[in-house]
Order: sequence, then structure tokens, then C-alpha cells
Amino acid sequence: MEPKYALFSGSCLCLAAVQYLLQRGQLSCVVLIEAEPNPDLVQLQQFLHHHQIPMLQYNTASDEDLIAGLDRLGANSGLAYLFKHKIRARLIDYFAGRLFNIHPSALPDYRGPMPVFWQLKNGAETIRVTLHKVAEKLDTGEIGTHIDLPVHPFDTSQCFHQKIAQMVPALLEQFTQQQAAGTLTWHAQQEFIEVNGKQYEPRYASHVNIEDLTIDWQRHTGSEIVNLARAGNAELGGARFKFREGLLQLMQASTMDCQLTGIKPGTVLELDRAKGLLVKTIDGAIRLDAVLTEQGVFDGYRFAILFGLEPGLEVAASQQSRM
Repeated sequence: MEPKYALFSGSCLCLAAVQYLLQRGQLSCVVLIEAEPNPDLVQLQQFLHHHQIPMLQYNTASDEDLIAGLDRLGANSGLAYLFKHKIRARLIDYFAGRLFNIHPSALPDYRGPMPVFWQLKNGAETIRVTLHKVAEKLDTGEIGTHIDLPVHPFDTSQCFHQKIAQMVPALLEQFTQQQAAGTLTWHAQQEFIEVNGKQYEPRYASHVNIEDLTIDWQRHTGSEIVNLARAGNAELGGARFKFREGLLQLMQASTMDCQLTGIKPGTVLELDRAKGLLVKTIDGAIRLDAVLTEQGVFDGYRFAILFGLEPGLEVAASQQSRM
């Protein structure tokens, strides 16, 4: 049976997949998320309208109208990519095992809504893009195929989501070729992940809150702060650090060698027009490369000059004090 896909999405990042399926004559329609209009969703709708691609609306209350529309358009397969709703059992049953999801992690590790953020935060060097069957319990269905993508040290979450979007057609082509060759093997997800011969419970990629984004100078290493900033850049506004009575946003930072001991983490070590703003961490130092404030975006040096920071002061102190 020739597949006719209903593509479930709500982001323009799905357009590479849309074009791939169009070129193969396998796109039936696009099912849009139920959400308030936003620039990303509006742009997607405009593209689909311009290319006369049928659109159906997901309804969080009922699947009845959607299933009728899928029947009318002859959709016999489904593909979810960047789709924010939980798909219910009736809709899963409608596709009879031919409803798939694209999830950016080596499942079962990092199940959940924010897998790219948590993997970048944890310093992943490679992220797996997995195609699996949709099951009632989120991200638990049988795995069909995958592609591994290397993570560049400068990648932000937004950068990496764009890389995934460009790789989705290759993943779908690999899936299609394996099906045609009879080499596609579905396998159930394991309950544990194995690392260096030891078994661990899978990590869960939960929604991110402010506490997850906040720097703890007494606990986080320089690399952890750098990874936190880039994982939160730009959709989540970067990492946060306490400054006087509020929180400022660190969009980018770099680790720096520092052999000094006996200095409290969070203390300004050096301020120089060329070297920038260097702050002590528990294992060395970081340079604050880009700081977002209510007054604008500044490099570390300009931020420090405008906000009265100088060597010996603590970045996070509510009242400025010297070490």
C-alpha cells in the first residue's frame, strides 16, 4: 500500500519534511496544533495555503472531525514532528500501526517535551534522531530507524533544531528504503539504558523552568554554565544569573583557564576591553560573552562598565561587596 501521510506539526521546521513528502507524492495533508496564532504557526499556514496543501485542525477535545477529514483526504499513514499534543488512542488506532513520531534522542533516554535542551545542557556530543511508532504513553513506541547527528560546541538549541529539520528527509528516505528492501526491523524500547556496561534509568526531558536555567556559582562548573547558556539560547532566553535584586540573562559564555584558588565562585576576576569580563567558577573561570538586560544586549565588558562591576566584586551579590 502506497503511504499517504498526514503530517502532524505546528512549526515551520517541518517544511523540509513537507517538501520531501510532496516530491514523493506521499503527502495527504498537514494537521496543525491547536494553539493561539504565533509567527511560526502563521508562517506555516501561509506556506501551506500558498501551495494548496490541505490543512486539518487538531482538536484537544475530540478526534471525530479530524478522523472524518483524514478519511476524506485518504490519509493512511501519519507522521508527527514537533507536535505538542498527546495523540489519543482513537487516532492511534485509526492509523493501525502506521503512525510515527520523530524524536531527537536515543530513546528511551530523554523522553519528554524538551530533549534537545537537556542534552545540550548535559554536554552531549551526539544527538540521535529517532523514528518510532506512536503509543498511548508518550515516546514509548517501537523504534524503526535513526540517524545520529554530531553536536558542534557552538550549537544552541535553535541551531540544533534547524539541523534536525534539515536531516528529517534523510531519515524518512532511510526509513522508506529499509521498508522497500525488507530490512526494517521494529524493536521495543528497553526499560533501562546501558553505559559502559552499567544500567541506568532513562533521563526525562521535562519542560524547563527558571530554576533549571539559573546558574549556581557554588555548584556549576565552567563547562556546565557554558552549556546551560547555549541550551537556553535563544528560545528560552539563555541562562539566568542573580544580579543585585533580579535575574539577568546570559546568552553566551566561554570557559577560561584560571589557576587562582581561595576566591569565591561568582567573583569578578578581571575586566579588560580585550579580554572581557572574567568570573571565577568552582573549577576555573568563564568569560561572559553576551548578557541580555532590560537595557539591551551587551558584551561582558560593556555590561560590567554600565552596571558598575569591577574585579573583586561578586556578580550575584545583592549588595556589592569585595572578596
